[in-house]
Amino acid sequence: MSLWVLVVAIFIGLLAAVPPWWFARRRPGYSHLRNTISELGETGAPDATRVAWIAFAPLGLAVWVFVAVLGGQLQEDAQTGLVLLSFLGVSYVGAAVFPCDAGAPFWGTWRNQIHNLVAAIGYFGAGAGLIELGRALEDTAMMSGLATVTSMLGKGVLAGIFVLSFESPVRGLTQRVIEAAVFSWMLLVGVWLVLGS
Repeated sequence: MSLWVLVVAIFIGLLAAVPPWWFARRRPGYSHLRNTISELGETGAPDATRVAWIAFAPLGLAVWVFVAVLGGQLQEDAQTGLVLLSFLGVSYVGAAVFPCDAGAPFWGTWRNQIHNLVAAIGYFGAGAGLIELGRALEDTAMMSGLATVTSMLGKGVLAGIFVLSFESPVRGLTQRVIEAAVFSWMLLVGVWLVLGS
């Protein structure tokens, strides 16, 4: 079962990297530094439907699978952290169903407001979930070595949410750093479990 955690983590990494890179290439003027990932699927974007159902929804589902498979490897006291982490999957599925307005504004249409709400829930859940998982991993013999880095990463994600809440020329970069950190943690957990089994 440990191998499945790694396999799903690799799949998540591919889904998080390849579709945004591909769809950004097809979007003139799009900047990975400035623009959010959601803007690839914004209302009226030429590839909005493809981004929603080839990139966002599958990534959200993959996060849920990762949480379920990892849950089978951890003690019961990790369940709260895993549920919170699963909210990241909610945000991706929510982004598919409720695309943001053009430019991903903080305010806008009702659809944009729901998009922003599920995004906030997803990032907050990921940050809080990692903090909680860090606490739970302290008591898990095979994973205790990851406890501190997991908690620190969760705090970093919460700090990143604060940075994302302001207009910035590096808003896209900030989002990508947050997501790369979370998805890299998933990969690290997968490798850790495979090497430890």
